[in-house]
Amino acid sequence: MTAARTLFFAHLGALIFALGGLLIALPHPELWAGSAQAAKVFAFGMRHGGALHIVLGAAAMLAFGLRYLGAWRTLTFFALATTLSLGMELLGTGTGWPFGAYSYTSGLGMKVLGRVPYTIPLSWFFVGLAAYLLASAIVARLSVRRSALSAVLLGVWFLTVWDLVLDPAMAHPSLPMQFWVWHATGPYFGMPLQNFVGWSVTGLLFMGLSRLLWRRNASPDEFPAWLPFGIYTANIIFALALSLSVGLWEPAVAAVLLGVLPATLALGRTTSPAATAIRLGSRAIAGRRLRLTVEGLEHIPASGPALIAARHYHHLYDGCALITTLPRPVHILVALDWVDRPIVRRVMERACAAARWPIVLRGDALTRPGARTAYSPAERRRYLHRAVTETVDLLRAGEVVVVFPEAYPNVDPTYTPKTADGFLPFRPGFAALAALAERDGHLPVPIIPAGLAYRPGDRWELTLRFGPPLFIDDWPDRAALVAAVEQQVRDLSRPAPAYRPAVAGEVLQP
Repeated sequence: MTAARTLFFAHLGALIFALGGLLIALPHPELWAGSAQAAKVFAFGMRHGGALHIVLGAAAMLAFGLRYLGAWRTLTFFALATTLSLGMELLGTGTGWPFGAYSYTSGLGMKVLGRVPYTIPLSWFFVGLAAYLLASAIVARLSVRRSALSAVLLGVWFLTVWDLVLDPAMAHPSLPMQFWVWHATGPYFGMPLQNFVGWSVTGLLFMGLSRLLWRRNASPDEFPAWLPFGIYTANIIFALALSLSVGLWEPAVAAVLLGVLPATLALGRTTSPAATAIRLGSRAIAGRRLRLTVEGLEHIPASGPALIAARHYHHLYDGCALITTLPRPVHILVALDWVDRPIVRRVMERACAAARWPIVLRGDALTRPGARTAYSPAERRRYLHRAVTETVDLLRAGEVVVVFPEAYPNVDPTYTPKTADGFLPFRPGFAALAALAERDGHLPVPIIPAGLAYRPGDRWELTLRFGPPLFIDDWPDRAALVAAVEQQVRDLSRPAPAYRPAVAGEVLQP
């Protein structure tokens, strides 16, 4: 295991080195041009950086497989993965089938037959083996029937999810250096959907044939799952960072929720995999974009239900900040009426289902003039009923649910009725959800106000404040409770906090 562990950490270092070159050194030559030693490091990176992390990743998984799976199974998988993927890549770069029309640049090492870098089959091998081992562990832990087929299909799923975030970033024109070029366009961020069919078919071929020759699944008792999980997650994060650097946050979020989130099941953390997986993506975004200050975490209960009523200022950063800072797993009530493409609708709905985030559709967003949406007004009632049921179930199960009662953020790339520094009146739905969850003798649901005070800049400063909890039974009527929560959120969102806890029965002026 020592060799595999050493190569794994070398692989991580090479990924960080490659990210530094792409996101720092290439866009800012003034940082290294004045130093001869730095110039040598830059030249080394330009010559070998694209291939180095792939070679080390393949070496790490090869060493891991030899140690835990044995030479026969490891070398069988290696031979099938590299030869079949190379054949498919040569076919693809020559004919445009099965991936679509594309070609590789010179950034990934010397090319086989002048078309496919030698590192590409190695990447299929090491990420493919990591994906298949994770899938095998999950299938065994969950006692899934038809385990052979299930492990192969789940492994193909993990492999293809990696490409959801990798392909849009590596070929994006805004990246300082592209690694391949698409000669065909399509609906997925300019890429043809055919590409994902090609990925799935290729993965299915070498994983299926490997499983056939192995004659049995890899058991989680045979190997420690942390290294395949580390390899898979590290490469997701690498592609995620590149996607965020060119402004593509949707593939980044989808890869974490559809790939890393279910992959945590391989680690045996069946009680709450979302706590690890979702925070991984949120911390990546928050760490790059925000300077966070948090106050009032003592108001978050250590266990039991909690409904957080938060200010909605930024369409992305609000959720990332809450997920990153809260000490418990979080379920966010999200609106998806802004989605204007069916494929993005499907991806986002599956991601929300995996994270157990209820989905609502805002009626005014669906019917406003000029609205572009993949949903119809007729669907609103069905989604609302499902969201209410799911939210009540989460609260009764003792989970933390976040609701944005204003319904719209200040900063939104699609549409918002808010001014740059304004608030919208709180909608009372959050209080109704708490009341429904408390029916029939269930535990009281504390409603915790959360204020967000932003200071925009190159890296936004955010102060996130939580106030003391409010309870439905302490107020004369629901309208008074909603008004109290709204006032608390407004006070907590001021740059200099000037608020006091609400007093039961007090009528607050807006």
